[in-house]
Amino acid sequence: MTASLPVRSIVEAQDMPRLQSVDLPGCLARGEPGVAWAPEHDASMGAPLGQLGGPEAAAWPFAIAAPPPVNVPALCVVGETWWAPRFGALIGTDGALYNATIGEARHGSQDLSAIPGLRDKASRFTPPVSAPILEGGAVFLPWGATFNYGHFVIDALPSLLALEQAGLLETMPILAPKLAAWQRDLIALAFPGRVVTEIEAPVVRLKRATFATSIDHFLHHPNGLLADLAARVLARAPAGAGHRRVYLSRRGQSMRVMVGEAAFEQALAARGFTIVRPETLDAAEQVALMRDAEVVVGASGAALANAVFLSRGARVVEIQPLNFTSQWVRAACRQVGADWRGYVCASPCPARAAPLTARLRRGFKFAFKPPLDDLLRFVDAAL
Repeated sequence: MTASLPVRSIVEAQDMPRLQSVDLPGCLARGEPGVAWAPEHDASMGAPLGQLGGPEAAAWPFAIAAPPPVNVPALCVVGETWWAPRFGALIGTDGALYNATIGEARHGSQDLSAIPGLRDKASRFTPPVSAPILEGGAVFLPWGATFNYGHFVIDALPSLLALEQAGLLETMPILAPKLAAWQRDLIALAFPGRVVTEIEAPVVRLKRATFATSIDHFLHHPNGLLADLAARVLARAPAGAGHRRVYLSRRGQSMRVMVGEAAFEQALAARGFTIVRPETLDAAEQVALMRDAEVVVGASGAALANAVFLSRGARVVEIQPLNFTSQWVRAACRQVGADWRGYVCASPCPARAAPLTARLRRGFKFAFKPPLDDLLRFVDAAL
């Protein structure tokens, strides 16, 4: 059995040697640790702050008069590490546990025990007896982005772009766990010609690695990297059908069920909306749909990450249940110049109000019921 290592948490911006960004490629080549910052880039100047409505607007826990936070990612290079592809985690052979790489994983495994080899509340790591060994690579995929569209678009892809802009992809292969078709398609749109090496092993040993701290919940405080990424994707997106008004339906989803959604869709269709179930479209089709849209309506969820592909001046109406509020869609909209409007309604409602078929689906969490007439008035004001 392989001997275990004591693990210590590394907060990259505080604990790693500080460098100039021009020095990062050299340190990476030598396998020396270091951190530098991507250029400051806030693309939200002049973008609308947003609007709130709905019966619970006063309970929205953020300040609509203040802009959402904007983050500048740190660019990191490290020496010999263990990498758990499915979780994004990097653990140095000296026991350094890099904080940004496991921020997402904590949401699925609070004590990180799901990560192979980590035990005792992440205080010790037992390396595998055998594992593939690679010269190095660029790691960009956190745990949440392995399955969640929003985290992939707003956490993972901007992180890869930050590494490319810093020149850190010139000598390092891009590494990822096994990808889905939609993930490969988005990478191909954003990074044409770049090859991603997909790894299925649970743990890999890297002689050196690079990553950006934006892999840790960048969607809560994105900067202009998001606008740059969107422009690259849009430049290669296919032609769309030209729908100007789009509703992103959740009727096929199970976690958060909108009671009365069928009636809402019927009313929107009468107003010229195209009703779309995003999960039935491939990634390129979703991008093209957003590029053509002038008004997009949808309840909070990963599909609204597509707002980053809207044209400047397009409008987004996000229906937010009170027990599931956030401002990540608002933050993304500001970086691309879209006009965000949030409708906040009471939630949850009694589960029995949801259709039985919805309640029986795997993953059902709660139901909510926005008042239809009031919600339609809010939508009408955005048309």
